[in-house]
Amino acid sequence: MLAVIEQLKCEQKYAAAHGYLCALHSFQDFAGGREVPLPMNEVFRPERLKAYEEWLMQKKARPLKPNSVTCYMSSLRAVYNRWMPAGTPGHDAKMFADVHTRVVSQTKRALRGWQMEKVLAGGRTGNPIAKPADRLHITGQAALDYFRLMFLCRGMPFIDLAHLRKRDLQGRYLVYLRHKTRCPMRVELCPEALRLLRKYGKENPDSPYLLPILDADTSGGWGLYKDYQDALRLFNRDLARAMEFLLPGVRVSSYTARHTWATLAYHMGLPLGVISQSLGHASIRVTETYLKPFENERLDKANKQLIATVKKGKWKKFANNNIL
Repeated sequence: MLAVIEQLKCEQKYAAAHGYLCALHSFQDFAGGREVPLPMNEVFRPERLKAYEEWLMQKKARPLKPNSVTCYMSSLRAVYNRWMPAGTPGHDAKMFADVHTRVVSQTKRALRGWQMEKVLAGGRTGNPIAKPADRLHITGQAALDYFRLMFLCRGMPFIDLAHLRKRDLQGRYLVYLRHKTRCPMRVELCPEALRLLRKYGKENPDSPYLLPILDADTSGGWGLYKDYQDALRLFNRDLARAMEFLLPGVRVSSYTARHTWATLAYHMGLPLGVISQSLGHASIRVTETYLKPFENERLDKANKQLIATVKKGKWKKFANNNIL
């Protein structure tokens, strides 16, 4: 697995490398520690993988949900297929048949309209700032402002916000490439978004980055990816603290702003193609998958309306040629 991880780093597939590394460390912890030898033919046994899955879902400190388990299992399956490709002697096509390897479509956490309105209108929180030892100075107020920015910029993901360059701000527009898909984006900024960008853009005048999220002295590659992961953890931590003042009991993360924008746009009836382009998705199919959980809500609403219509006898006005 370490060889695969190094290969992925060379290919600049840092997110995949990070996923493999997390899966490796997790399985080592399950097996008794980082120093315990783990022969491949001992790891890849259906009963061992099932035991690992149950361990993940029953961990006392932090039990994982099915989709999180899927991430670990998918990494292990990919390594298994590299080690023993399909068609080679000894390959077991059903090795992972009894464990989670498919993502379960589920409703993402999104704020309701009144909640997002409160976040946009909220003033300073008085939230405790990050500890002085933290290299990256994302505070509770900054985390809230970045959250607002992501929503105001058409649901921009945090990774795109963090990597914005000063040259990307062109007048009242942001012109940049999506970090994940390299899709070109051009976002017209409302006055509030422009004010926030200018406010934080003044903090590091010598940095190439528009916002003081990433370390300008960190070169590209794996080091920059790790730098971003550190920033993401700090952002999620301080955002959660800040939200305790505005929306007590509501769980949020870096993706909440994006999901909130998409959800509100969907329920406002914006065309799917408009939502897809606004989010910078590579294709409309990605957007369909993104919003698929909300279809059940629409179907349930239609079912309730139909039942209420029948119970109140209003079905008669829809009768046509005695069909009803």
